[in-house]
Amino acid sequence: MEVEPIIIPIEEHNIEIQQEDDIESDGYDQVFQSSEFCRWRKNSLYLYNMLFYELLECPSPTVQWLDQHTIKGDPKCDYYRLIIGTQEKESQGFDELTGEHGGYEMGIRGSMHPYVPMYHFGDVNKARAMPQNTFKIASFSSINDVFLFDYSKHPSKLNPDGICRPQAILRGHTDEGFALSWHPMQQGLLLSGAQDGKMCVWNLEKTPINSTTTATVHNGIECNTIIDPVETVDSERKLVDAIQWHPSGAQDGKMCVWNLEKTPINSTTTATVHNGIECNTIIDPVETVDSERKLVDAIQWHPSHPAVFGAAAASGTLLITDLRASSGTAALVEPLISSTSTTSSSKTLQFRVKVHSADCNCLAFHPVNEYAVLTGSDDTTIALWDMRNLSKEVRRFEQHHRDGVLEVAWSPLAPSVFASSSADQHVFVWDLKSNDEVIFDHKGHDSRIPDISWHPTRPMIASVAEDSSFQIWEANVVESLINSI
Repeated sequence: MEVEPIIIPIEEHNIEIQQEDDIESDGYDQVFQSSEFCRWRKNSLYLYNMLFYELLECPSPTVQWLDQHTIKGDPKCDYYRLIIGTQEKESQGFDELTGEHGGYEMGIRGSMHPYVPMYHFGDVNKARAMPQNTFKIASFSSINDVFLFDYSKHPSKLNPDGICRPQAILRGHTDEGFALSWHPMQQGLLLSGAQDGKMCVWNLEKTPINSTTTATVHNGIECNTIIDPVETVDSERKLVDAIQWHPSGAQDGKMCVWNLEKTPINSTTTATVHNGIECNTIIDPVETVDSERKLVDAIQWHPSHPAVFGAAAASGTLLITDLRASSGTAALVEPLISSTSTTSSSKTLQFRVKVHSADCNCLAFHPVNEYAVLTGSDDTTIALWDMRNLSKEVRRFEQHHRDGVLEVAWSPLAPSVFASSSADQHVFVWDLKSNDEVIFDHKGHDSRIPDISWHPTRPMIASVAEDSSFQIWEANVVESLINSI
């Protein structure tokens, strides 16, 4: 079977403040012609401090800011780096417009350049950079594997042979997934969740992923490291849509944790190339946690409690798991746990709570308040929960989104502000202190918006949609609110 590799481009975005008002946007106007989009476009001049857009060659389901911006040379130019990963290209009728960009007469010009593009086998369902070392990027492929790339070891131009060459392959799932989370404190500890209902933990701290052994190609992937998870948590066959440390999630209902720094690897001296993948290192998870076969859509480590993570799963389920007594992960997180902690560690604890009437697609732990967590669902609602009492939500946000909520993200700059993206083509920015709740409605996309990312130091958001649009925007009202805090 002929396999066409898919690319993850690691982009450096250049946004330059200009005095000109004439920013071309004809390409965008030819593609997006809905009445709602046209109304938004006419008013955008008055809504944003900054607006940058790009039409990608293929839709990207994932976006993440890599680090804080730096200014190089020209004081008018700001340079930013983001991760974008593509899905397979479908006929969309505007291939000739690829690369169109502009600012809708905002007086801002931007250019987008591939910094390190890398071939990727299968669709890039999710890509996330390790916070302690942003050169290392984990990606969840549609072929069920998690790939680890170190883009400092890849050339700035694509290899002409079209072979996918990750530094390691993390194998622990039997179905594709969309949930990945790096531990915010423990370097190399990675969590994944998939549609097989399992959540896997990988420990990559001591994995020798820098092998120089000559590898052969198998299935189009060249790699000499395959890593097993430290631990796998079963979600009881429920799809895991989102997962977050408080690790990674997929559609096999499993959640796996990998430690990329300390895991002994299952590797061969010579790897083969098959279907465009070359790698001689395969890493197994340290631990696997079952989600009772629920599909895992999102997953996240808790930012304050090193052994705790949450997962968003099918059937409206929120999973909260404590791994302190687990066989594979306990030793990895115990040094990070406060000596004053009184929580029992007699066994691995997992709470399963019905939080929505339809599939739970996303979750977000609050970066400061250790008890607050947001969930979003196909039932079109967002719920705010107190982890000390999950029997009743603190607040439910209804009658705003008209379709499933795909992502929620707290602002890193304002504790009361968060954003949500939806299949209804809108990104809402919310303020918990506002009676009206929604303080801004971004209408710049014309299709489902699977991912959003707040910039770590500036009140702007990057968003991607299934219409191949990629946008960076800073709304006037959001900037004013955050700067007033």
